[in-house]
Amino acid sequence: MNVLIIGRGRVGNALRRALESTDHDVGAAGRKPARSRIQAADVVVLAVPDDAIEPVAERVAPHLQASTTVLHCAGARGTEDLRACEARGAKVGVMHPLVSFPSKTSNPSLVGTTFTVSGSTGAIKTSRRLAAACGARVVVAETRDPAYHAGAALAANGAAALAFVSVSILVRLGFDKRAAERAIGGLLQSVGENVQKLGVPDSLTGPIARGEAATVAKHRSALRRVSRSTLFAYDAVLPVIVRCAQAAGLPNAKATEILGSTKR
Repeated sequence: MNVLIIGRGRVGNALRRALESTDHDVGAAGRKPARSRIQAADVVVLAVPDDAIEPVAERVAPHLQASTTVLHCAGARGTEDLRACEARGAKVGVMHPLVSFPSKTSNPSLVGTTFTVSGSTGAIKTSRRLAAACGARVVVAETRDPAYHAGAALAANGAAALAFVSVSILVRLGFDKRAAERAIGGLLQSVGENVQKLGVPDSLTGPIARGEAATVAKHRSALRRVSRSTLFAYDAVLPVIVRCAQAAGLPNAKATEILGSTKR
């Protein structure tokens, strides 16, 4: 397929690099691509910010072939922003990579990740082909409910924010900052692998999963000496960990004892 990726940001660059090593003909462009490039494309992927999807779609729509598939990559939008393309006869859909893209220059591997796709039958079929070429799985589901994007943001952004706190603790204990980042990053990588292989709540480990209220109390005492903000982060996430542990079989009495430690 001739694939035109519009958008040279983090998502667009990652998709382009993942597809360049496949048998697809891949090109990239800014938000005002040449008419000839649009007309030659079998697939147009709009990897642009959410508020730019509709105006860019309206800009490319007059030059589309009726057989073209147009996809956008926003997890918080449905296909309504692609109405101008749909009116031209294009197959439209959403192809949202559930991937963290923090940098334009350091692209994460898409192998083993999941793309959430929706839209017309033809758009879903094309999304499957692109995802497979990237080594990704596909889940067909609507993304327009904000809860979908919130769930993804909670995992990705929450993990990064907790890593920020954990790294700061290790640095205060004498770790070099880069060493601390690598250590916590490796720990998070192992958690991600466990979630993929074992699922939840079976991937939960640690003192709360084991019902060790005394260890939790020692954690809180130590973090109180480190800083109020680190203790706040620990206490904020502790009830969620307890809920996960209960789902894995932690007795209610142990859960109550652990939660009670935050009152001390």
